[in-house]
Amino acid sequence: MISGWFLGSSLLVITTPGPDAALVTQLVLRTGRRAPAFAAAAGMLTAGAVHAALAISGVSLVLAGRPQLFTAVRWCGAAVMLVWGVRALRSALRGPQPSDPSDAPGPGTGRPPPVDLRRCWLQGLLCTGANPKVGLFLLAFLPQFVPPGDPPARTMAVLATVHLSLAALWLALLSGAVYVLRRWVAARRPDAGAGAARVVEAVVGTVFIGFAVRLGLGG
Repeated sequence: MISGWFLGSSLLVITTPGPDAALVTQLVLRTGRRAPAFAAAAGMLTAGAVHAALAISGVSLVLAGRPQLFTAVRWCGAAVMLVWGVRALRSALRGPQPSDPSDAPGPGTGRPPPVDLRRCWLQGLLCTGANPKVGLFLLAFLPQFVPPGDPPARTMAVLATVHLSLAALWLALLSGAVYVLRRWVAARRPDAGAGAARVVEAVVGTVFIGFAVRLGLGG
């Protein structure tokens, strides 16, 4: 049986701002659509499921016991976030460019061109998958809520499924809220779009770089 403590703890962890929320927010504000954020969230959940499987099978524990391998994976994750952060800051500094396909309207439609959802999915996959601390967190978090006498592996799998389902719900709500807010601001201040986009890119870039430094330093 799923305890209220587990649900509350999961929601607290899931809703804490992090790189996943930053990426979802950035994609909605940059493209004006929810589909790219949903695709990225699907990638995050895919990586989360892999991390959960590794934690349940004990592979994450083996990884933690090999400092050199763990450090290599951690630095890969930090590098990914650092690159994204630098790109976002560059975008904030230069502002929207006419040649930027993400800002240019599609031919004869007045709308942005289609976004590569596979790329968004891959971004989400890397955002969560390249962070080995996700697996270690699940390894430490899930066993605390396994009732005595229950099969540990099966119960942890159920708990992980609930945790990921809550994460999916949160990311969907977040992307929807950001989408509505973006439309609301655009309807009342059409001239504020470019400036707001640059501010958002600067904030998101700073968040990514901050998490890259934290992950790289092992914090």
